[in-house]
Amino acid sequence: MVELTDLGFRKEMFCETIVSTYNPDGSVNAAPMGLKMQDEQHLSMSIFNTSSTCRNLRQRKQAVVNLTDNIEVFYKSAFKEANPEGKIPAEWFVKADVVEAPKLSSSCGSIEVSVDSLSDNGERTEFLCVVKRLIAIKQFPQVYCRAMPLTLEAITHATRVKVFINFPEKKKEVSDLVETIKNYSDIVWRVAPNSEYTAVLADLLNRISSWGAKQ
Repeated sequence: MVELTDLGFRKEMFCETIVSTYNPDGSVNAAPMGLKMQDEQHLSMSIFNTSSTCRNLRQRKQAVVNLTDNIEVFYKSAFKEANPEGKIPAEWFVKADVVEAPKLSSSCGSIEVSVDSLSDNGERTEFLCVVKRLIAIKQFPQVYCRAMPLTLEAITHATRVKVFINFPEKKKEVSDLVETIKNYSDIVWRVAPNSEYTAVLADLLNRISSWGAKQ
């Protein structure tokens, strides 16, 4: 039987996943999410109260934790406006097997969870989720390329830029983050030219420029 540790989870180690839920109207929501294993049956995630994922987990108390190395999924779930009509493609998902949530059909593995308990500190809500079903797809071993983690880190930094750019007191932090993203882009162009990673980063840098132009 496959366990969380077989998928690379370790106690107190943040792991990057895509968490998918249903919105109140039944449409699909998905977002990149760092979460931690508490034990072989429980995962925890701390989510901003303003996010759709937080709202949906509070209401439906069910989600799917999707494991994928597809950088387009990370990018277009982080920045919904990068999708046609500004919405994540519903055709990427199918209904989960045992929980009321959408599951990424192209994932390398999926963990269906339900909320066991939650704690709200005013800014974020900490969800402790119990594993209801775990599926892993066997794959050939994959070679390691720095392009994937660097692009994922750039996407994460860009989510902060999008928020911080509205606050004058964050100007220095925004500048540092953008410079870091550009440095990552340079490395990715060197190690994986003309790839899906460079395409994502080119679009991301253009998007960041458009945010700056509005200030």
